[in-house]
Amino acid sequence: MIKILELFGGIGAPRKALENLNIDNLKSIDYVEILPYAVSAYNSIFDNTYKPQDVNTWNLNVDLLVHGSPCQDWSRNGLNDVTSGRSILYQRTLEIIEKELNPRPKVVIWENVTGLISKRHIEHFNHYLSTMEQLGYKNYFKVLNAKNYGIPQNRERIFTVSLLSDKEFIFPNEIELTKTLRDFIDTKIDPYEYALSENEKSLFFEKDGKLYIKENNKRGYKEVKEFDSINVERPNSKTRRGRVGNQVVQTLTTSPNMAVYYDGIIRKLTPKEHWLLMGFSESDYENVVKTGIPTNALYTLSGNSIVVPVLEAIFKVLIQEHLEEII
Repeated sequence: MIKILELFGGIGAPRKALENLNIDNLKSIDYVEILPYAVSAYNSIFDNTYKPQDVNTWNLNVDLLVHGSPCQDWSRNGLNDVTSGRSILYQRTLEIIEKELNPRPKVVIWENVTGLISKRHIEHFNHYLSTMEQLGYKNYFKVLNAKNYGIPQNRERIFTVSLLSDKEFIFPNEIELTKTLRDFIDTKIDPYEYALSENEKSLFFEKDGKLYIKENNKRGYKEVKEFDSINVERPNSKTRRGRVGNQVVQTLTTSPNMAVYYDGIIRKLTPKEHWLLMGFSESDYENVVKTGIPTNALYTLSGNSIVVPVLEAIFKVLIQEHLEEII
């Protein structure tokens, strides 16, 4: 039996990935998440009755620990003090592993934004690695992009897999992308319900029958083609506004900043499309909607999650190559 614990569990991407792999001997020992809407969503997907829990006041014994501590302060636009803000909560995970889990988990997986390994924040990542080494783990890390694991989303994240075993972990190979953004878009919805604001519309212009957008990085104008995605983020965004994805959506955030172009229409992506582009199913989304979670929270919950198929690929390697060391 594989006993899993999800810290900062969000909407349950790790458990969803393992269930998608039809793991018969899987047992969710606990799930720790402080945000009530996330807990409601998780319970509706997995038919649980978990209550909000603060990771600072929790302890239990498990085999596989997956955590994705808050990433806002590591991001390119993060403005909080990382020594006291939300992202420093990864330190709480280290304390739990060191002092409160006996025996320690055989496998620990940490997912976060690539800003964590930037020059500005690398000291925190190195601190995590060195502390895990002191606790007996061997660390393996790599930047993985969701578009290389079956989801048409250009979403890079740093994944760290730490094993108590001496056996080397090799990250999963990339796979060919067989689905495009078109496969995730509902063309039957009312586009006016997700219409752009007047300010966002002003980003676009037509010339010679083609649609263009002014990129925020001042490299000029970019043509927008059928089923391309367009980032229409707030005007003061320094890095993302105006970016176009060729039938691959740019990184989904916690806000509805991404638009799609088709049949002469430009509209925002729906919450459901956000969830599907994170690897959750339509039934998962419908179950969550039934709880009454507001639309803005649906965007937030999906944007804070981990792309499910990326986790599936990692778990496949663990199960095929390290199962004896996990159970």
